[in-house]
Amino acid sequence: MQQDINGLLQAIYDGYQKPLRILALAIGVPEKDVEDVVQETIIAYYTHYPLDWEEGAMKYMLTTILRNKCIDHFRKYQREWLILDSDQFNEDWEAVFQYGHDLADYVIDKEIGQDVRAAFAQLTESMQLPAKLYLVDGIPEREIAKMLDITPVACRARVSRAKKLLRKLLGSKYGL
Repeated sequence: MQQDINGLLQAIYDGYQKPLRILALAIGVPEKDVEDVVQETIIAYYTHYPLDWEEGAMKYMLTTILRNKCIDHFRKYQREWLILDSDQFNEDWEAVFQYGHDLADYVIDKEIGQDVRAAFAQLTESMQLPAKLYLVDGIPEREIAKMLDITPVACRARVSRAKKLLRKLLGSKYGL
């Protein structure tokens, strides 16, 4: 039993320590304190939440705990500004700077995007384009109907069926 718990805890640490470090650095925690903040985050997760949660819930909770630990760190030591010159995480810095200083939102948005793309892939071909044009691009149904050379009623029906199917596919995970 203890080996299972240790194995789950080790898997959480191995799987999430690097993204948590990157997030802590992006938030502004000095490099010398990042390891402490990450370990405090994982320990707080271990003491308050189940180790076998689904991956999305675990990521969300870990990033939330990390944010709070960073705030605690700043309150305790006053925010310390540094020029970050470490090349240890170079491949991930591009993502940090591209999406601002909130890497947690970037990670969550990326996961949501993957889920939405997978759900769109399950739509029929006749529903995919009208649904994308309406739901993602915000083009009115009348214009979509003209673009696709279909009647406005057919367009509305395809979009409606696509929304219903997307709600079914994504609803359980995202509460739709």
